[in-house]
Amino acid sequence: MAAGIPKEKSVELIEMYGDMLKAGVSIDEMSYWRSLRELENDNSSASVSALGLLHATAGFIDKANQVFTDGVEKFHDASIPANHLFMLRATRNENLVKDFAYAYADKYQSKKMTVFAYSYAYRYGDKAALDRYMSQHIKLLSDEEGRLLAEKHKEELLTELDDAYVSSGCTKEQFQLLAETIAKVAKEYEANYGHIEVSKNHNCCYVVDINNKDPKTIAKMNYSLAEAVCMEPLLDNCKLIGRFSPIRELHTGVSYVG
Repeated sequence: MAAGIPKEKSVELIEMYGDMLKAGVSIDEMSYWRSLRELENDNSSASVSALGLLHATAGFIDKANQVFTDGVEKFHDASIPANHLFMLRATRNENLVKDFAYAYADKYQSKKMTVFAYSYAYRYGDKAALDRYMSQHIKLLSDEEGRLLAEKHKEELLTELDDAYVSSGCTKEQFQLLAETIAKVAKEYEANYGHIEVSKNHNCCYVVDINNKDPKTIAKMNYSLAEAVCMEPLLDNCKLIGRFSPIRELHTGVSYVG
């Protein structure tokens, strides 16, 4: 297939593999190898995304990451990093999203990528990155798109992180370790994140909405999280409490949603 495959087919494959990832469906071995041969012989940005998602449906996350990162260097197509971040979230590799989100925000400086970057900076307690990427995002907004509201929301998020650090005594490293531990437990239970709220109303809690599990399972997740935190000596002096919650409409009344 030296001539490559039609762009329309690559787009169809992107949608199909994306739906499979969202549904948690793995591709069968025969279909994987057949599609792999087709996509590896194509030379288009759409085929890069399709190939990366194909690897992910087979459970080859490292291969998928390599395909996407190589594709970003080869093609200036913003759909490639967008599909990469989608893949990482769909496969619950939350702890990999942050680093890629920062890199893509730096490279593309788009509204979508800066939203990803500042959202993950908030999740991992990175105040400097939150300030940086939200400031970049605000510069890209018009007044009609909510620039003033975004500026207010930036201060809200920074205040929440400030309060979390002051009230809990956590270091930046401890905050990040807690966020990583929370993500690992969520992945073990195949749980999907909803909203995240850190020390809202001075409660010294890191709360994660879980939108695909029942309350009994979420209670088990909280036990597993407590056990994981207790086994981590680096978190001994950090009073920030991580917990999972059923949908509680976290971050209601915020000024801006990117």
